[in-house]
Amino acid sequence: MSIDKPKPQVIPLPNGPLYYFTDFTPHPVAGLSGDEGQTYSSPKGAALCRCGESENKPFCDGSHGAIHFNERKESDGHLDRRKSYQGGKIVIHDNRHICSHAGYCVNELPGVFDRCAHPWVNPDGAEVEAIIAVIEKCPSGALSYSIEGVEHRDLEREPAVIVTKDGPYCLVGGVEVVGHEPRAQEVSQEHCTLCRCGSSRNKPFCDGNHAEIGFKDPV
Repeated sequence: MSIDKPKPQVIPLPNGPLYYFTDFTPHPVAGLSGDEGQTYSSPKGAALCRCGESENKPFCDGSHGAIHFNERKESDGHLDRRKSYQGGKIVIHDNRHICSHAGYCVNELPGVFDRCAHPWVNPDGAEVEAIIAVIEKCPSGALSYSIEGVEHRDLEREPAVIVTKDGPYCLVGGVEVVGHEPRAQEVSQEHCTLCRCGSSRNKPFCDGNHAEIGFKDPV
């Protein structure tokens, strides 16, 4: 009987980087030994910057210490609730608490998603297929949908961490975020977005503040 391989994990280190473990099998560390010649082994991983100041993005260079980075979560959680918008053929679910403001919804389907309208979601504003396609692009998991009483939140993808241009880390394929407060209510466990600009009020998750502060990757 085959044993399922553990999925990668991201561990936010206290006031430090995100440690991304990709392989839990201990491997000998070259050039590291004890005074009696014994070797040391460690899982494979990488330290990813989340303070926004590393000169070696996406990797950590220790800048979090120099700027006294604080992982304090400033959001009071009042937006952590899911709203459902009933249409004739589809129900759109939305949790504003975890939105990373990637903009796919408002840019591609303004007839469905309009921040100036009340309510801001009109599930009858486009064909169902187009709505599904846009919701499946939502990187944070804030959006999902139901058809005939069956909710669709997750996609079938291989575990990966995607470093977006001037934006957050996008986790897909069920990469687990370890050692943080519980995820927002009724959202995908298959994908989410993690802050790497250092200014999110919902750390370790992205809240879209990278756009407000003009966060940029190194040229």
